[in-house]
Amino acid sequence: MLWTRGHGCEELAGILGKPVFAEGNLREKCIEARADLVVQRRLTSFDLVDSIASNQFDAKQVTSVTAAVGEGPHSLLAGRVAQQIAVALDVPGSLVSAARNAAEDLSIRENLDWIGEHVPALERRLEQVTSAGGLLSTLDDGALLVLGAPGGSWLQRQFFGPGRQLIHGAPGGIVVVRSSPRRCFQAAEPAEAIAPWLSVSEAAKLGGPAVVPVAAHGSLVGLFRLETALDAAGEAIVQDVMEEPVFLSVDDPVDAASDLGSFFDGAPVPIVDHDGRLVGVLPI
Repeated sequence: MLWTRGHGCEELAGILGKPVFAEGNLREKCIEARADLVVQRRLTSFDLVDSIASNQFDAKQVTSVTAAVGEGPHSLLAGRVAQQIAVALDVPGSLVSAARNAAEDLSIRENLDWIGEHVPALERRLEQVTSAGGLLSTLDDGALLVLGAPGGSWLQRQFFGPGRQLIHGAPGGIVVVRSSPRRCFQAAEPAEAIAPWLSVSEAAKLGGPAVVPVAAHGSLVGLFRLETALDAAGEAIVQDVMEEPVFLSVDDPVDAASDLGSFFDGAPVPIVDHDGRLVGVLPI
């Protein structure tokens, strides 16, 4: 759990996990710490990991927590963050969505129930309102509101104006969240590689997955496919038969590995950093 400078950032990060101050290059710090979340003063274009913006957050003033959710891509994260805060502060928590008319009720209720299954500690509530102000009027004094970033449902867009600036406030403050794809550095497992100067026969004896990373001095230099050992000459070394390296970078989305499944024949995909060093593998 990383946090950057800003009012309430360290406090909020401490509630959500073990806080580590992100000093210097934020991207490098996230990768180094294998962070899954960063708390900032405001949301920026930085989207390597899930982000939370603390707006006037003060835990001592919070008497309840409400996540306002819709069908946008960040609503599930909003619910999870709201649940963590409510449980940590030992205050009531709720999951609320809004319909502008009765015709919208069914689809919105289904989405509310789906998110609610992931955050069982939050009470679910569906309000019929047509504006952010209408929803805010239903909140308790001291309620902290957790919102998804703009660009989601009509409800979330109601809270933001030009430049995606908040144009409303809540009694206990507002926390804005934005989800990002899970990255390779977050899911990578330790890599087992072989050296290019190892004999093919010795490499074959080691067994392992169908495709094995080949590394020299920490850098990925190729791939050794076990089936090639059958046709290799008796004196051949791995370097003679290895293939060009195919890999994912540390900041690639995990989903990118699905396109490589057939190539790796079920073996994990090598993960390299920006200097080409082998830092792990990603199971498919």
